Amino acid sequence: MSTAEAHEPPVDVSAPRSEPRRLIGTLLIATATALALGALLRQPTMMGANDISRWCTIWSLLERGTYVIDDCPWHPETQDKVQIPANPPQDGPDGQPLKHYYSSKPALLPTLIAGLLYPARTLVGVPLDRVVLQPREARWSQVPDPDHPGKVKGVLTTPDQPVKWPSYVYYFKPILILLNIIPFCGFLVLFARILDRCARTDWAWTYSLFAAAFGTYLLPYTQTLNNHTVAAFTAFFALDQFLRIWDDGADEGWRFALVGLLAGFTATNELPAAAFLGLLGLALAARYPARTIAWFVPFAALPLLALATSQYAAFGKFKLAYEEFGTDAYEFEGSLWKTPLELDALNLPWTKPEEAARRGIVGESYAKYLLHMTLGHHGFWSLSPIFLVAAIGLVSLLRTRGRLSAVAWLTLGLTVILLAFYTWNPKARNYGGSAQGLRWLFWLIPFWLLMLPAALDAIADRPWLRRLAVLALFVSVMSVGYAMRGPWSNPWIQDMIEHLGLYTLPR
Repeated sequence: MSTAEAHEPPVDVSAPRSEPRRLIGTLLIATATALALGALLRQPTMMGANDISRWCTIWSLLERGTYVIDDCPWHPETQDKVQIPANPPQDGPDGQPLKHYYSSKPALLPTLIAGLLYPARTLVGVPLDRVVLQPREARWSQVPDPDHPGKVKGVLTTPDQPVKWPSYVYYFKPILILLNIIPFCGFLVLFARILDRCARTDWAWTYSLFAAAFGTYLLPYTQTLNNHTVAAFTAFFALDQFLRIWDDGADEGWRFALVGLLAGFTATNELPAAAFLGLLGLALAARYPARTIAWFVPFAALPLLALATSQYAAFGKFKLAYEEFGTDAYEFEGSLWKTPLELDALNLPWTKPEEAARRGIVGESYAKYLLHMTLGHHGFWSLSPIFLVAAIGLVSLLRTRGRLSAVAWLTLGLTVILLAFYTWNPKARNYGGSAQGLRWLFWLIPFWLLMLPAALDAIADRPWLRRLAVLALFVSVMSVGYAMRGPWSNPWIQDMIEHLGLYTLPR
């Protein structure tokens, strides 16, 4: 028995949290939530093509009552859109089928947001795209003095451009707080409660909560509208209730319904999370067949039906716009997908090999792509090495039958499935494009965080391993800090190796 095990009593799930843990938890959660909120309020509401695409759909639903984004004033700023025949079909002046622009993102999340904003938009009556202009006043400034080289002179000037105050900020910021900040706080609160039941040492409890608060890409992505944080939080909330059922024997029907609803909604935001929904359903059906059929299944189906309904309302068919990638729907006149550069160019050898050969673009091998997804420039473990520490806990939990063992098997299975899916998916060979971290795996972050306590308890009495764990946390938080100014940008490892000339991309 290790020293830590000898001095730490078994975890008592009914015991109140100790005063040091209560104080640290309160300060950590409050600080992380305040930091996320402050960054959200300070950053531009529209940060890049990814979120603007969804904002365009929301604008069109509220201002035009349609999924067509042709009239949206922001749609020229996003390339995450398709140009497809109108729904219902219409003929243009030339007798050819009329085409419209639509967001390429799944329709459910923007539809739900538009529904949330509809009462405010109706009550206030101010269009989302209204911009209030404030004239600028004259002020003194310094300019080079042409009569006296090397010196400056004062000039009283009035700027030509007025100050612009867009109205959409007052509609969209509350939505971001509702979708990102409040769930982030709830995630930390519930994660701390799970740590109460699973972390034997104060070292493991405190480190794990620090890592959840400041050491993952969930923090910088709370600034922007995206599906990844939404999926990560709903997946975690589903896991929390699953643990109550599986490990604690709390088998009330409403818990099964909530797990199904949350897991189903996760799958609508991250399509590969259908595997999560399926594995949860199989596990619960094996132990609680009646409750799973009566409660889990129907509530899990609700988000899937909602996604199918919104897709059909938007496009007149159930197929997702993503399936059109590589076709004329994406490669309309003026689209960057006709001449993709940087990471996006890595798709060409798989979707258009002739075009790639003409431009001299060589695709990455499966092995190289997998390396960069795991330990390379977009590596899940290289950018967030706290998950290397968590891997120790994963192995430990897989070898035992106890609390969190079921989640460990889920974590392993889902990680393998996602890495295989994105390694061999010919339409997703760009690491998620210009984005901090491997955003396609963000919804697995809570799973890996739950592996930390077992690893940290095991090394609690080994100072040199604890120092390595602190170093892993240091690098992980540094990656987060590098992303805080703008999540839709390249991670620090990619920037570093490109600046050193070790990794060349088409520019």
